This record gives sequence, C-alpha cells and structure tokens, in this order.
Amino acid sequence: MNKSRNLGSALTPTLSPGERELSNMNKSRNLGSGERAEKLKLALVDRLSAEYADVAARLVYQAVNEAHALASLTSVPLLVLPTLAEEKVQNAAAWSARQRSVLGCDSIAFAA
Repeated sequence: MNKSRNLGSALTPTLSPGERELSNMNKSRNLGSGERAEKLKLALVDRLSAEYADVAARLVYQAVNEAHALASLTSVPLLVLPTLAEEKVQNAAAWSARQRSVLGCDSIAFAA
C-alpha cells in the first residue's frame, strides 16, 4: 500500500510556493474571462457587421465564433481575438464577393 501512495505522489508535479501562487493567480484571473469574452464577441460582431455591411450577419457571427475558438487556444485569448475576428470576417467578405460574382454570372447566363 505504501508503494502505491508513493507512486501517485511521484507522478504529481511538485510546485514551489511561487509557482503555486502564480497558478492560483492565473486561475482567479480566468474566472471572469468567459463573461469578458462574450462581451467582446458581441462588440466585435456589432462593429464588424457595420464595417462589412455586404457580409451576411450570420457569416460575421460565425467568423467571430471561429476566431474565438482559435484565440482560446492561446495564452492571451482576449488580446488576439479582435485581430483574428477581423481576419476571419475579411475572408468571409472575400468569399461572399466571389459567391455574388459567380451567382451573378450564372443568373445572367440563365437569362440569355
């Protein structure tokens, strides 16, 4: 029995007091980040929808959500989210313009 207890503690990393404090600070700092991220996402959707009026609102919302998913993989998600969201919406705008041009050409071809 004593061996299994020692084995379990050997697999658990031992943190120094400074590392433990830093870990606790990171945990407490991230508690409200979900709410802040949601507020930031809504603000980005509003701003980018106004800036890219030719892109459907659902595409802007989807682009911001995809950017949030990518940003959450970084160590500073709230910092990189606006840039990632704008890049995603720019790509959605380019895709939307291509779709309009293709569909516009197809509808003219059908009319002829």
